[in-house]
Amino acid sequence: MSNQTTTRNLTVPKIVAIVGNVLMLLCVFLPYASVAKDSPYREYADEMVDGVRAGELADPSMFKFATLYNKLKDQTSNGSEIAMIVMALVAAIAITAIIALIFACVSKGIPALVFSIINFLLFLVLNWDFSDRGVVPTDDYSWGFGYYLFYAAALVAVVGAIWMIVSKRREQ
Repeated sequence: MSNQTTTRNLTVPKIVAIVGNVLMLLCVFLPYASVAKDSPYREYADEMVDGVRAGELADPSMFKFATLYNKLKDQTSNGSEIAMIVMALVAAIAITAIIALIFACVSKGIPALVFSIINFLLFLVLNWDFSDRGVVPTDDYSWGFGYYLFYAAALVAVVGAIWMIVSKRREQ
C-alpha cells in the first residue's frame, strides 16, 4: 500500500491515543479529591489551617497534594518520607504520561501502550496509598473529577495504542 494510505489509516488511532494521554496528563492538575459544598474548607477559604489557606484544601489535584505534602512535611512524624513518596508518584505519573504522549505523537504504538499501562499502574499505586492512609475517601473528602476522568483517559490511551499497533500490522 502507499505511504499516504498507511498515514491515513494511523491518523484516527493516533488521535485517540494522543487524546487519552493528554487527558491523563491533564488529570494531574484536575481535582483529585473534593470536599462537600458546605465544607469549612470552602466556607472559610481565606483562613489559614496549618500554614495553608483553607481554600487550597477544598479540591486538591494530584499536583496540589504533592505541593501540600511538601509544604507540611515537617509537621508530622514520617512527613518527609510521605511527602517524598507522594511527590515521586505524582511526578512519575506526569512523566510517564508525557513519554506515552510523545510515543503516540510519533505513531509508536507499543511504547505508547507500555507507558500508558505504567502510567495507569502508578495511578493505582497513588490511589492505594491515599486510601490506605485514610486521605481519600474520608468523611471530609471524596474522589474528585480528575480521579474518575483518569480511568476513562487511561482506557482511551490504551485503546488508541492498541488500535495503532493493529493498524500498523494490517498495513504490513
